[in-house]
Amino acid sequence: MWDMVWSSTGLFLRGKLFKDTRLVLMLLAANIILAAVIIVAGHFIGLPYLVNCLIAGVLCGGLQPILFAKLKYA
Repeated sequence: MWDMVWSSTGLFLRGKLFKDTRLVLMLLAANIILAAVIIVAGHFIGLPYLVNCLIAGVLCGGLQPILFAKLKYA
């Protein structure tokens, strides 16, 4: 199992895991920014930090498979 993890990590870092690495990084960055916006918005509403993180984690974690569904492996 660790061999698979190291192999995938090496391919990703060399840019050879996905056909369009730029799209992967752009979608990942968009999801991270969305999580940050949700946390900041929750702070302004007055929600506790733990609740903000839980909401952002559930929403962005659920959104990630949808965003990455059409990615092609190299």
